[in-house]
Amino acid sequence: MDNLRAPEMDERSTANDQGWGVRWPRYEEAELGFRHYWYPVIESRRLRKRPRAVTLLGEKIVLVRASDGVHALNDRCPHRGVPLSLGRCVFSGMITCAYHGWTFDVTSGELVAALTDGPDSPICGKPEVRVQTYPVEERVGLIWVYVGDEPRPPVEEDIPEDLLRSDAVVEPMVDLRPGNWRYAMENAVDEAHAKYLHRRSPFYMFNWFPGYQTDSRMEPAEDGKSMIRISRPVFESAEYPRIGHWPPRQFWKRGGTPKPGTVPVYPRRFWARLPAIFSIGHDSWHDYQMFVPVDEDRHLTLQVSVRWTRGIGAWLWRLRYWTYIRLIHHIMLNRWEDGPIVAAMDSPPEQLFRPDGAIVAWRRWCHENARRAPCEVAGAYDVEPDARVVSGPR
Repeated sequence: MDNLRAPEMDERSTANDQGWGVRWPRYEEAELGFRHYWYPVIESRRLRKRPRAVTLLGEKIVLVRASDGVHALNDRCPHRGVPLSLGRCVFSGMITCAYHGWTFDVTSGELVAALTDGPDSPICGKPEVRVQTYPVEERVGLIWVYVGDEPRPPVEEDIPEDLLRSDAVVEPMVDLRPGNWRYAMENAVDEAHAKYLHRRSPFYMFNWFPGYQTDSRMEPAEDGKSMIRISRPVFESAEYPRIGHWPPRQFWKRGGTPKPGTVPVYPRRFWARLPAIFSIGHDSWHDYQMFVPVDEDRHLTLQVSVRWTRGIGAWLWRLRYWTYIRLIHHIMLNRWEDGPIVAAMDSPPEQLFRPDGAIVAWRRWCHENARRAPCEVAGAYDVEPDARVVSGPR
């Protein structure tokens, strides 16, 4: 696993001065996200009778709920470019443009009627006025859309297996936020920021939290789909030159005062997988953070909490989620603290330090393992060995 560890400072500085593309060209080019994946775009309960507009990987899409399920089409009428999401589903299985009444079949995208040109309109049925459609599925209370080439994988392949269990009680929260999706995902992968940015979060107010660490890395998991974040050692506090003791000792916090370097490591509590999913495993529940590219400057943050229970346990879990987890974890910690940082981030250029090893590993994982189009040559983006980020000594 040496090649996944943080590089030496001089190697990092050289790479960062030249931009991400020097080491990870596919990651550099993925400003709009990686295609050929299923992405969640909206909670199922948010889509009712009226069409809903969403943007995914820079593509404007309209979602329509019909009697046979959800459909997704390009959100542009080929007549004058008016968004179809401004229209209505006047007829069963159809969406009608609000401007001139052009009516499209939501399954095929075919123009079946031009209401202001009469029932014998010659424009109907022509391939050049057909609206593009997208594969769409509903799972775990979310609507998933596929943007990419065929053949497409089953949607279950891009959903964490734990969410698909029959006893999974899933509670999602969806935010549209400023900032590129890569910044949001790297913020989740980056463990070091939590030790300073979140030090005053209510979640850590009465619990011991380490002050710093000198090593953070990610290693491939056994399933071959994800990476496990491992960090060691972590320390409670220390004396800093010209600063003094940091962080200050707080006697009321639970957890005692562990000796430096002896804090247990939980390698399977934190893992990441493509296209941009990060999991935090708590004692009795899991929190999945999914970062969905909207365009170059915006992304969706989906925070999906799940516990595996039934009956009264499911009711108690929902009560805990809505009264504690949603407020403390998702709103106060993630939206209010992480959100502004991600929105303001601007890199490269950048200068990484020792705890950024996990970020380096995630970038390389994306470069080497993101899905490719069937026609794409696998070696087209391969980086020469001497240009790759290599590890320092253990």
